[in-house]
Amino acid sequence: MKDISLSDVAFAKRSWFLFFVFLFIFSFSLSNCAKKIPQAELDAAKQALERAKSIGADKLEEYKTAEKYYNDAQSLVKEKKYDEAKTKAIVSKEFAELAIKRWQEELERRKKEEAQAPKEKVEIQEEELTYGKPELPVLKGINPDDIEGTSTLGRGYILKQLRKIYFDFDSYSLTDKAKADIEYNVSVLKKILEENPNVSVLIEGHCDERGSNEYNLELGWKRAQAIKRYVELMGIPEDRIQTVSFGEEFPEAPCPPPQCNDESKWSKNRRGVFVITVK
Repeated sequence: MKDISLSDVAFAKRSWFLFFVFLFIFSFSLSNCAKKIPQAELDAAKQALERAKSIGADKLEEYKTAEKYYNDAQSLVKEKKYDEAKTKAIVSKEFAELAIKRWQEELERRKKEEAQAPKEKVEIQEEELTYGKPELPVLKGINPDDIEGTSTLGRGYILKQLRKIYFDFDSYSLTDKAKADIEYNVSVLKKILEENPNVSVLIEGHCDERGSNEYNLELGWKRAQAIKRYVELMGIPEDRIQTVSFGEEFPEAPCPPPQCNDESKWSKNRRGVFVITVK
């Protein structure tokens, strides 16, 4: 029987070490390959930016914010941070659409001022601005009296019986009360979704006005995602749920610091809102 020398043992150890190094690198490469560039979200953000620029909304701060997030998303793609890039691209699209809405509101305001200004009698044909107005059909299981109003940016209906989900300060964890309210909302939504195959649930994430815009956008996104995950656990399919973050842009009870310091108002702004919309 051949004796095994110390050099043979050392060679065997090195071989096993190199094998495990190769296996780790191969596994890491596979995991990176599994992640995909969020091309659909990037394209949607780019189209929204182009649409905003084409109507002159690139003068607004909302457009500049959207452009910044789009550039951030492209940089993150180069770094292969695809999940973060996807979030930035979605936020970019939301701010570009917000810029469009606000610019069209400004145009409408100017037209009204011109119409009211004293001048020669001239018939003015005003073209109605329809962006942001919901064009939802009559839905089964929803009576007009059930509708509280339209959602942020006019994407759908807010129903009176659907509860808002509130969060603790600087948190996206669901409290026991929040979970109970989500469960109640799901019990209402299931029948509506069954009767209307073309309907989905949009979950908006909102924050109070403390903190930077960028931080609050991401916090609002995390809040919407936390609600979405719990809604899925309650039996609503993922493809029937959409999410969006508006950060601190649309407070329910405006209270900008340092002029305002009212926790009772801030607590109303840290919320998730359920919206009925058409897919």
